[in-house]
Amino acid sequence: MEKLVLFLKYSHIVAGVISLITAPVAMLVTKGGAAHRTSGKIFLWSMVYIFVSAIILGTYHWKPFLLMVSVLSFYLVYSGTRTLKQKQIRLAGSVMWYDWLVAIACGLFMIAFLIWSVDLMVNGTNVILILFFSVGGLFSIVTEMKRYRVRTETKHGWLFNHIGRMTGGFIAAVTAFSTNVLTFLPGVVQWLWPTLIGNVLIIFWIRTYRKKLDNGARITDLVQLNRH
Repeated sequence: MEKLVLFLKYSHIVAGVISLITAPVAMLVTKGGAAHRTSGKIFLWSMVYIFVSAIILGTYHWKPFLLMVSVLSFYLVYSGTRTLKQKQIRLAGSVMWYDWLVAIACGLFMIAFLIWSVDLMVNGTNVILILFFSVGGLFSIVTEMKRYRVRTETKHGWLFNHIGRMTGGFIAAVTAFSTNVLTFLPGVVQWLWPTLIGNVLIIFWIRTYRKKLDNGARITDLVQLNRH
């Protein structure tokens, strides 16, 4: 068992490094191009492996923060990837049963973490940041489930949803890196700087694309859509 745990630990770190490299590549290259799709797929599967290994390691060593961030980052990247399958069509025919299953499972996990953190706070243990991330994660999941229920997509909404969620998954990954490696920073700063900077970038990118589209640019001028 110890050998398996050791393997998972080091492979988890390797996958984390890969995700931290491939995500910025996907952000900076032309959206929808070959480099974007390739780096995005590598980022996705790195995050899936991080999620699986973190569930095992976080449970075995009982690291609640690792568990929470792994679930949050996985769901953001999962839903951000799935939104590409739903672009510019009615969601009624593209939201699959497993989309609901993943959302409900991750939502129940976040609710459990929220209840646990509130109980700790009531009993005098300061876990405000875990509470903060639990609420944020639950909000993200509920928002996506509402989108499923509406069953329609606003024009270009898939693009903004994809940008926000994939970048959000990267923010969660950077947060995990920060709290484990950048220990020279004050505790609160370790947790919050990726969220603060990342959210500014999300707002900037979405506003930039929305402004260009509102000014008459075609979506194909900004994104290389995959027709296959």
